[in-house]
Amino acid sequence: MPLAVVKPFEDQRDIPEPLVISCSTETDGSLFTDAVVQKNCSLHVRGSVCGSLTIESGADVVVDGSVSGKITNRGGRLVVNHKRLTACVARDGPPESEVGATLTINLTALAYNWERLAKSTNAECAAVLECDAYGCGVDWVADALAKSGCRTFFVNNLAEARRVRTAAPDSTIYVLHGLHADAAPVFANLDAQPVINSVTELAEWNAFVSANRWTGGCALNVDTGANGLGLSMAEAAELPSRVSVVKHGITLLMSSMARTERAGDPQSERQIAWFSELSSLYENIPASLAGASSILLDRRTHFDLVRADSALFGINPVPGSANPMLPVVELRARIVQVRDPMPGHSFMDAEPKRRRLAFASIGHADGFPRSWHPKAKLHAIVDGYRCPVTVTTPSSPDLIAIDVTDLPDSSAAESGAMATLIGATMTIDEVAEATRSTGQAVLTALGNRFHRIYYAT
Repeated sequence: MPLAVVKPFEDQRDIPEPLVISCSTETDGSLFTDAVVQKNCSLHVRGSVCGSLTIESGADVVVDGSVSGKITNRGGRLVVNHKRLTACVARDGPPESEVGATLTINLTALAYNWERLAKSTNAECAAVLECDAYGCGVDWVADALAKSGCRTFFVNNLAEARRVRTAAPDSTIYVLHGLHADAAPVFANLDAQPVINSVTELAEWNAFVSANRWTGGCALNVDTGANGLGLSMAEAAELPSRVSVVKHGITLLMSSMARTERAGDPQSERQIAWFSELSSLYENIPASLAGASSILLDRRTHFDLVRADSALFGINPVPGSANPMLPVVELRARIVQVRDPMPGHSFMDAEPKRRRLAFASIGHADGFPRSWHPKAKLHAIVDGYRCPVTVTTPSSPDLIAIDVTDLPDSSAAESGAMATLIGATMTIDEVAEATRSTGQAVLTALGNRFHRIYYAT
């Protein structure tokens, strides 16, 4: 019997009927819709199962990621390969009944994404948890990644480093924003390492190391063209000849790629050549250049340590290609009112057809984008169907209007129902494209007014 391949990212969006598996089938990513695996058939999901799954007698199902939907097993076999994390549900923030929106973080999918990147390289794979783990919360995220085998973390500041140290007590922690005045003793107390970005910082760090005989080490960041942060190439090249690198206690030489959309870009080629030459001057010092995109696109950038960044949270690290990452974040907002405004009697543009609008309790006060490109439609998922977000109400920073006119079941959109703004079938990258932003910007902008749910399956 031939093998059928399902393409989950294009073909399964908003399918109201269950997908019937009637032959040997595999997916090249997560399964978002409900599915029924018929008798004596097999299904291999190379990702997570997000919808309900019915397994008939004699059927064989293997899932490489997590299972979050309802499972009905009528005599078949189910194997879930990802079991490192202990099943859990944790809640944070204000109570769910007291707020208008809920942010859910799938820790199993997060761990799967880290493992996906870690398996793509022979180098050590670290996790970048800057901006409070891109708005998802350092504490639970660091705990899940540490339990999955991640040993090295990068954060923005000492406050984030302190939280990682609590969640992952045996980890190596680098602080990207470097050393500021009188902070060296705090680094020592936390056993965290500053990422040195200037010769001034390096001089202060050396003074502290010499005076206190501190051996915790630091990273040296070199600007090879990414964002202007770090020592210049000339400064970094002079350092080994001026004084012993060992004296500085440098444990990592690092830089960042400026262009990561594709391999072979001229600027990327120059960066790789420069960093390769520079790393040869720092004998026996590990080197790090690659983020998630470069991990997947160019093995020449891997060196000794790679840094998994926002791709951990489901953002596509290879734009223009199918996303190899599992969705991690779901944002749902409560509908507070449904109205049928007459044309010319609402804030909407005049329109010949009467539209039915559902107002959801979320807006730019929560960090959700307030404007979007007119040619790139922003949608919300209501009762499994895509409904266009029309416009934010002009007088309210925490309401959006969703056009639910074409829902097959008009009762699905009612006060108290939930609309999904980010999820498996309305991805962060789609929201970013519609709002002329980036997935990273969309995710980190989300505020702290949400009820948060962290779960592992």
